[in-house]
Amino acid sequence: MIPRGLLLFLFLFSFHLSCSSFDIRNLFSGYIHYEKEAGGAWIRLPLKEVDHLPVLYLSMEQGREPLRFLIDTGAFVSFLEDDFVPENSPRKFLSASFPGGAVQSVRKAIQNDLYAGGIKVFENVEFFSHNFPKELRVNGILGMNAFLGHVIQLELPDRLSIWKSPSSKSAPGFPEENLFPMLLRSGQPTAVLLRPPGIRKESWILDTGAEYSVLDWDTIQGDHPTEYLEGKDASVYNFGGGKLNAKIRILKPFCPVFVKNNYEGFRFCLPDLEVFPGGIPPDALHWDYRKGIVGILGRNWMENYRILLDTKRSLIGIVGKETDPANE
Repeated sequence: MIPRGLLLFLFLFSFHLSCSSFDIRNLFSGYIHYEKEAGGAWIRLPLKEVDHLPVLYLSMEQGREPLRFLIDTGAFVSFLEDDFVPENSPRKFLSASFPGGAVQSVRKAIQNDLYAGGIKVFENVEFFSHNFPKELRVNGILGMNAFLGHVIQLELPDRLSIWKSPSSKSAPGFPEENLFPMLLRSGQPTAVLLRPPGIRKESWILDTGAEYSVLDWDTIQGDHPTEYLEGKDASVYNFGGGKLNAKIRILKPFCPVFVKNNYEGFRFCLPDLEVFPGGIPPDALHWDYRKGIVGILGRNWMENYRILLDTKRSLIGIVGKETDPANE
């Protein structure tokens, strides 16, 4: 299928739920699920699939019909269909680059809360107006700016969970050895990893908006040879409505080592991984992990794990889905 989220790979951008006012009766309104843990609680929001994209149904006001929001950690800012942004809204400058193009424009911008089942789950999210390509059947995009300052867990394709702890206790279910530094490169969650048999550290972005993972072959030239098998043809729709075409490459196996201190890390191995060969905006690419990225970990990688994005502590947590948090 089409990795439509790659179109939203934005650069040059740079839920809050009050525990004191939280009404537990609301937790049983609609589809929200509430799970208490020692030191806090998870707010569970089920993801719906729209054209194979992870979507949350959220309302902009209590009691209003919900809209479809693509969850896209590969985009730092959030977007809302132009029809839902009042004409008299303030204008702001937007600069973005994406596969095959770039945009610089002045757009309407608003800040708005978002509700699910009568509960305010995201507060004061800033949205830029946008006319989405007809191929993308969503009303908005929820980017990383909605999650900054909070702790979320991704269990793709099923649900997104928000950890709330009055005592600031760490989210359960992620042992210390499974926590890795998170860099917010252009506002996007980035991890440093090694791809054996190579020894060069690389930066990769975790992007829920990309169906396939992405690796730029030209940027990694000069490192160890990267072996692959050729796969199917694929197309990538970009933010401007155009598309890129390429033949998928299959890495067998894909065993990245996520790095902590120097070269200390933990390996996560899949028997194979489909990657789109290139398409990352040139201004984001660099073989030096301190200056840019070489790849994107898309949903086809992330769906194999439970992923924690702890923006409070700048940590990424990764555990297998078969891992039972209660036994950790």
